[in-house]
Amino acid sequence: MHVPTAIPDQPCAARAPRRACLPVSLLLAAIAADAVAGGAVLTWPGAPPCNTTLHACIAAAVAGDTVEIATDGPIDETIEIFGKSLTLRAAEGFEPVFEPTNGTDAIEAFGADAQVTILIDGLTVRGGTIGAYQAGTGAFDIAIRGNRIESTGLDANRSAIYLRTFGASPTGPVQFEVTDNDIALGFLSGDDICAIALDDLPGPSSGSIARNRVRDGGEMSTYPAMRIHNATGTLALDVVANAITASGYNGGIELVQDDVAGSVATRILNNLVVGGSDVMGPQPGAVSLRATAGGVLALVANNTLAHNDTGFIAKASPGATLEGALANNIVAFNAIRGIVIDSGIAAAFDNAHNLAWSNAGDAFEPGPGTLASDPLFVGAGDYHLRPATPARDTGDDQYVPEDIEQDLDGSARIIGPAVDIGAFERPDSLFADGFEAP
Repeated sequence: MHVPTAIPDQPCAARAPRRACLPVSLLLAAIAADAVAGGAVLTWPGAPPCNTTLHACIAAAVAGDTVEIATDGPIDETIEIFGKSLTLRAAEGFEPVFEPTNGTDAIEAFGADAQVTILIDGLTVRGGTIGAYQAGTGAFDIAIRGNRIESTGLDANRSAIYLRTFGASPTGPVQFEVTDNDIALGFLSGDDICAIALDDLPGPSSGSIARNRVRDGGEMSTYPAMRIHNATGTLALDVVANAITASGYNGGIELVQDDVAGSVATRILNNLVVGGSDVMGPQPGAVSLRATAGGVLALVANNTLAHNDTGFIAKASPGATLEGALANNIVAFNAIRGIVIDSGIAAAFDNAHNLAWSNAGDAFEPGPGTLASDPLFVGAGDYHLRPATPARDTGDDQYVPEDIEQDLDGSARIIGPAVDIGAFERPDSLFADGFEAP
């Protein structure tokens, strides 16, 4: 199935403020498991040409084929998919594990000067990475879905899942989906280690980073858990329903626009970020937005940002633009800063119906509906809300895009008269028999 190479502009709902409406869809229509209709299904290990190595099986496949892995492994190979539409996935009943001993790039996928669609689905990588490169002028559609990446004792630069460019002409449009992955990196101190990295795609690109889990962590990384950097490209991005509960990263979700020719339109919604540190750099935070050049349009809504060093921070350099809204978020128990909105962008960056509590310091002018009350988390690492929470029914529905129907748990996003503040919606307090839930 061909996934369109550009996300069309979405009309603003009549009920939503202008800056809360972004030209980006929430979750892309998923690239189907059979990435290109009509291809053959090859099983490895199996009959020729899949009776030797997995790499040989992939090399023999033609565009549009599916290669299924029918072994749990471990598989000591480095796999490269060069400019060929292909699905690489686990066969039914198997849980393939890659353990590369030569290098760290377990699986790499490359675009080309022609249309390429690649899906990597349901694999485990220990001590390695899954990477994708736009390497040409053709449209590159890449989905990295349902994989597990795990390592222990890391002390070298590493991005568990990454998307970047390669070669002399990586200008083709990119459509991407990084969803439902489980990333557990254990690291030592001082290197550029992150879970998901999206780096400087020069052409138009659009996609989603959604429903991923980032766990474990370590002593100290100089990179955030999710690192999104854009330069000359035009990026439309949804970061939705991710749970980052790892310690030691230099912040949680970081988005930087740093070239006058580029722009980003993003929605950061329904995420949980805890444990982020302020290690180094100008702006680490659970969610951080920075425009050094070019323009950023961002809706940051219904996130829970708690027990980090810094909760939310947004800044723009002279000549750059950063517009949008911060709404319906819980920003609480952050050790150094809670909410920081640079005074230079305050007129263009709304804030409303956020709950800010027990942060070491905030630097913003509270907007309408701002609460300063204990959110009443369940506790012991559980950031769901207790029944008496002040966050219940006190958000503003106009900051909930019409295509957002679920919270971080996958429950209904709006229950009751208004949306709850934070990533989790409280269930209805009444059972069918009329008795109140505890």
